[in-house]
Amino acid sequence: MKTILKSLLIGLGCLVSLSCTKQQNTGNYIETFNADFRNELADLHVSNASYAVFSRDSVILRDSFSAEGGATSSDSPFLIGSVTKVFTAVAIMQLQEAGKLDIDKPVTEYVPDFRIRQRFPESSPITLRAVMTHHAGIPSDNYLHKFSKTPNDFNDLLVYLNNGYTCYPVGEIWAYSNLGYALLGVVIERVSGMKYEEYITSHILEPLGMNSSGFYSDYERQKHLSAAFDAGGVPKTELPIYDKPAGSIYSTANDMIRFGRSFIDRKEVLLKTETIELMYELQNADNLLDLDHLSAICFNYKNKAWELGRLLEHGGATMYHRAQLVIAPDAGLACVLLSDSPNGKDNAWRLDEQLMVEYCKETGIAPDRSLNREKKMQFTPIRKQDLQSFAGSYAMPGMVCRFYWKHDHLSPVINGQYFYLAQHDSGSFVPAKRFMGMMFKSKRMYFLLEEINGRKHFIQAMPWGGLAIIGTRTDPQPIPDIWRARAGEYAVSNAAAGDAPSIEKMSISLEDGFVILRYGFSPEMSFGQNASAALDLANDNEAFILGYGRGGGESVIFIPDGSSFSFMGLTFKRI
Repeated sequence: MKTILKSLLIGLGCLVSLSCTKQQNTGNYIETFNADFRNELADLHVSNASYAVFSRDSVILRDSFSAEGGATSSDSPFLIGSVTKVFTAVAIMQLQEAGKLDIDKPVTEYVPDFRIRQRFPESSPITLRAVMTHHAGIPSDNYLHKFSKTPNDFNDLLVYLNNGYTCYPVGEIWAYSNLGYALLGVVIERVSGMKYEEYITSHILEPLGMNSSGFYSDYERQKHLSAAFDAGGVPKTELPIYDKPAGSIYSTANDMIRFGRSFIDRKEVLLKTETIELMYELQNADNLLDLDHLSAICFNYKNKAWELGRLLEHGGATMYHRAQLVIAPDAGLACVLLSDSPNGKDNAWRLDEQLMVEYCKETGIAPDRSLNREKKMQFTPIRKQDLQSFAGSYAMPGMVCRFYWKHDHLSPVINGQYFYLAQHDSGSFVPAKRFMGMMFKSKRMYFLLEEINGRKHFIQAMPWGGLAIIGTRTDPQPIPDIWRARAGEYAVSNAAAGDAPSIEKMSISLEDGFVILRYGFSPEMSFGQNASAALDLANDNEAFILGYGRGGGESVIFIPDGSSFSFMGLTFKRI
């Protein structure tokens, strides 16, 4: 959400030392690439990073970077954040291979005390597969003790989920959920009879010889893992994460080479080749609301570097650390980047989209590109649309805007900035400003309008490629007096002293016929942002965030006397 808003507003306003390992005769282009890559890391104010590009049996590039000339190496530990989810997914698939579970069975078959309240009677059951592909409609996060010196046992999430509601019907839309993967950790423990950490260690880390990897769970004993830096290079402190199966692993570049290779070397150390291929299968080919997002089991498809054949990736972020793992199974290549800085993977795409592509050209690798996954996207031509019917209010998790019909154009107003949608080609628009009767168009941003499943959507073509719903047409409803009386400022009342501050600056206001929740993350969270979300009022005490995407459908539940409410695990008391 932060990146979407930032790109949108910027667009409107604009109307250590080299240790490259070469184990094959690959030419000087690798050295040139690496020198440029290191310069970019410096320009991005990255403090420390370690990265590698490798094949089934050799290392193509392996290096480490330190802005202060430190002792960072390929054996230096970094937190890998959500790349932990790939380990969790592998564990689930191992248990399926062993006949101990079936990913197409409901979660309740293995965790019968999972009893989240289903908001959508027409929804199918929540299966393991739906959770693994982020299509289960499970809430995204619980920010109570999210990062803490003394994190709770992640099994506590059952209490949180069972007291809340689903966000979407199963299969309706891809909505990223850390809690979904934490729930898979509960499944692993129930089915295997082992603690999550013990299972991952004995079934993944030890078989691969990942002896420098483990779990960041004890701040006092593992303070060396807490070292981190903000975007300006100022030292910060990382704390252990609550939802362990979603983001708690630390590893090194050398260990991640071993893990990445297990997906391309066909040695079947962790999983049978046919099971890995099952993980690569496209899961959402017919899902219209997912637009051009391609979802495999745990992985996401990247189709930019089509020369590599199929390209699958998973990124990771903690408070400050960043990680990226990319697998190109048809080319037999993979890459990894680990960093302790928020900008640490901003140029990671170059490892696969540039270096791996160039390596294929230089070595004559020609993967079968017919296996590349695609989704057929068909948008209604502008000439066939009733544009005036798109006027109205639009909501998404993090933003509310309104479209007016002026001068035969749609005119959105976003965060107080207004512009027109001027036709760019047969299916897209660009933002434009009207001056002295003339339209001045920008070519920096592109938008689409489309009706999907009976609802109108405002869609942006993102600067990095891909499409994203940035608003869904939502008509305001009458606001009951009980909700009007709740306007005001609120503060977190249930955080512990050892927790990293998370959501703060909470308020409720009435704007343009909506009840609006405004909140921001603490500056200590490197992914923090300010957000505004319109509420769908279900009854006197319960409401849900309007719009599609991560954070949509989240519950806002007041206690009956109206003095406080719960949101994403935190309790907010009226000031």
